[in-house]
Amino acid sequence: MSSPSAGAASALWRAALGGPSLLGTDPVPVQDAAGRVTAGPVLARLSAPAVPCSAMDGIAVTAADTASGSVAAGCFEVVDTGDPLPPGRDAVVMREHLRRRPDGTVTLPGPVPAGQHVRPVGESVRAGAELVAAGRVLRPADLAAAATGGHRTLDVRRRPVVTIVPTGDEVRPLGSDLAPGELLDTNSIMLAATLRTWGADVRVTAIQPDVPDRISDTVGTAARSCDLVLVLAGSSAGRDDHTAGVVRGLGAVVVHGVAMRPGHPVLLGVLQDGGSVPVVGVPGYPAAAALAVELFALPLLADLQGRCPERRPSVAARLCSAVPSRPGVEEYVLVALPGDGTAVPLARGAGSQTALSRADAVLRIDAGCAGHEDGETVVVQPVERPGWAGAGPVVEHDGRLAV
Repeated sequence: MSSPSAGAASALWRAALGGPSLLGTDPVPVQDAAGRVTAGPVLARLSAPAVPCSAMDGIAVTAADTASGSVAAGCFEVVDTGDPLPPGRDAVVMREHLRRRPDGTVTLPGPVPAGQHVRPVGESVRAGAELVAAGRVLRPADLAAAATGGHRTLDVRRRPVVTIVPTGDEVRPLGSDLAPGELLDTNSIMLAATLRTWGADVRVTAIQPDVPDRISDTVGTAARSCDLVLVLAGSSAGRDDHTAGVVRGLGAVVVHGVAMRPGHPVLLGVLQDGGSVPVVGVPGYPAAAALAVELFALPLLADLQGRCPERRPSVAARLCSAVPSRPGVEEYVLVALPGDGTAVPLARGAGSQTALSRADAVLRIDAGCAGHEDGETVVVQPVERPGWAGAGPVVEHDGRLAV
């Protein structure tokens, strides 16, 4: 049986999960809400400014009194930027444009129109206006707008909790002195950083040996207190690959193997111990691991938080070398962008950690395409976050992966 495309695999997984429910909400002080996702639209509770204010240092005047190009003493008030406009005044003349006469009269550059250098009510924020849309990842400017609109706290989605379970007899924690054949657990570092950029509260367990019962106990415990479990390595079909068996014992395997490169051995399942908790069996090779999380875990986290879809930037670049591809497999190729309009394909091995760190963009090759020729102009998506970060969330559209 052929493996499904990434888009089809995602659709099957989501159907088995019954559609992830939105996470609950937390009230968070405005100043601490950067990077959180709004649970609903943020509406201004008050207008700013609440009364007409001076936009300049100078004098407040009544426009009708300035037809002669001057105002007499007692017919104006000195104001500074931000001062409420005195009653009866409807314009401001900048200080540097004034000339004072000995009798107290002030000469102006000419007649002054009503509203000159005056900030009207609600110029910055108007009561009732939408300041931030629901599902927005809050930016610094959003926080300032919310505070200006009278908010001290904001209702945001709870951070999704993701547990990473690294496995493998040969895998050692950071700082270990490695014996021949041993590897550092760098995938946990990379993937945890990726997940945190999407607002997740990430927990990493101790490295589990290739013992099914040990892995099962750890995964089952994690499922009872998190929203997503990632099991690192063990998703292939080797003698020490136990992820599929563990997931079947705790729930169900929905997809095992996807028609994509790298990352073909990815496993998508459901853990019943925690009440239909999604689980991803992540391939052990770094590039494959990063892509699997980019295509399946990150879109799920976005949906749990109700995040608005993101528009992915893309740029055209000319390939510096041919990029052949096997038809029937959706392929993702990391490229460097030297800045001269070209794209340099990087090492395509699933284990290439160096290519991940050097990549500036990602080239996606459709399953029906045999690749691209040297010198061909292609469209690539710049890398913006850790990992692949340009492959984009999986969106099912006419049976193809839309990015």
